[in-house]
Amino acid sequence: MFSSAGSALAQMFDRKFRSVLWLGVAGTFALFVALTLVLQFAVSYVPNFGLSWVRDAVAIISQFLLVIAFVFMGAPVAQLFASIFLDRVADAVEEKYYPTAKDLPGATFWSLLAAGLVFTAISAVLNLLAFPLQLASAGLGAVVVLFVNGYLTSRTFFELAALRHMPTREARVLRRRHRVRLFMGGVLISLLAMIPILNFFVPLFGAAMMTHEYNKLAGSA
Repeated sequence: MFSSAGSALAQMFDRKFRSVLWLGVAGTFALFVALTLVLQFAVSYVPNFGLSWVRDAVAIISQFLLVIAFVFMGAPVAQLFASIFLDRVADAVEEKYYPTAKDLPGATFWSLLAAGLVFTAISAVLNLLAFPLQLASAGLGAVVVLFVNGYLTSRTFFELAALRHMPTREARVLRRRHRVRLFMGGVLISLLAMIPILNFFVPLFGAAMMTHEYNKLAGSA
């Protein structure tokens, strides 16, 4: 797992990665900016009942909620952009490290996108369900979310990488066979996705890392 992470990190600024990297960073940044604007727009319509302290309290609470969203919604956002960019990232990784893998048949871009959107929706719903726990106990909430996202992220990134070269059933069998190793990789990706600024780069890093993992595990199967 760590060698895959190292290889993914080393390739992040390769020429063939560069355009996808900045598209991913720009897209992630734009999504968070949009979330900020929507929240500010919604707060402006909250009635203050003529009391200035109500307006101030709502503003403080909204900023707190925004910070929580930035931290704990990083994994679903990473999964969303992984489904969009994974095919191009995986092509660059396989061209450099696994040239024979590029000739294997697999799912189309639209199939990968559809699968990725389903994974992202599940992840977003589970993160929203865990939101009250995060408010009640930040420490416990962070641990629960990290474990949930560790599983979901490993599943999303690995299966998307695997679907490029094998049917869904085989991809799931391979993932389950190596579930512990992939779960640890998912936890690493999810942890990075919770760190501001770094989370802009996580979709590309995670896609590259799990492409390495797929090719290594499929080759040893």
